[in-house]
Amino acid sequence: MNLKRLMVWLTAGLLAPLVAAQDWVWAPEFPVGSEMIPIEAPDQNGELHTFAQLSGEKGLVLVLSRSFDWCPYCISQLQQLVEVAPRFESMGIAVATMTYDSMEILKGAEEDYGTTFPLLQDVETRHVSALGILNQQYEPGHRAYGIPEPGIFLLDNTGVIRFKFAEQDYRMRPDFSLVLEAAAAL
Repeated sequence: MNLKRLMVWLTAGLLAPLVAAQDWVWAPEFPVGSEMIPIEAPDQNGELHTFAQLSGEKGLVLVLSRSFDWCPYCISQLQQLVEVAPRFESMGIAVATMTYDSMEILKGAEEDYGTTFPLLQDVETRHVSALGILNQQYEPGHRAYGIPEPGIFLLDNTGVIRFKFAEQDYRMRPDFSLVLEAAAAL
């Protein structure tokens, strides 16, 4: 990776190509260096998790996805995350995802893709709304209401946002090699 480009991304607090030229910022109310909102969400087994329970020794990779039921981009990203999760965990960084999916869908995703980490349910879009990443394209009552603008937070073990990864186009997802590179710096 080009070190100069990485430094631009790190300085901007958002690892995405052409950061300097884009006006769009994911989760703008939560810049790098700010504290993450309190997390309290059930997983695919109905177990309630908080940040303290989710975080590894060095932190947490939290992937916010649209749906593991109908979104092919989210499913592909989940499959990639399953492959790289052991690398994060070997660094002392835990992994979790969050969607608006029901517990039944999340349990099915766990079984279908072999996840070993929590798949959190964002009940009543509480987290994505608080983060300012609720997709405004869908009205309440629409089957897709409650999906986020997808992205990834890399949090340290105190809950401070150290890196954010997102693309304006929901079909494009940040490469986990960038997240792994940033995680190595924690």
